[in-house]
Amino acid sequence: MNVELLERVRDHLPPRLNAGILAADGGFCILGWMLVSAGFHTIALYNNTISVTHPSLGGPAIDVVARTYGMPLALVQELAEINDATETARRRDAVRAKLDEIIVAASAPETG
Repeated sequence: MNVELLERVRDHLPPRLNAGILAADGGFCILGWMLVSAGFHTIALYNNTISVTHPSLGGPAIDVVARTYGMPLALVQELAEINDATETARRRDAVRAKLDEIIVAASAPETG
């Protein structure tokens, strides 16, 4: 998992996150923010709820985030669900808490 990129996402979260849309006039959902933080141009995300329009890297947003960050698909889905299910006033804090949890787990030394 790309912990450095995840830390960048967490440390620079916008003041407000949207629910259910990658990017719009009001800002980004967490998946859109993760993709912009990874270097995707916002035009590839603008006003799209489910996919990234890029000739070679595009596809369903969940899949693109999972590939880009080296994350399990189920974990990306969980992060998106937290984003969408949390009321606006608490959304940023809930997403940040989940990102903290993911980063700690990914940074832990493997035992074996």
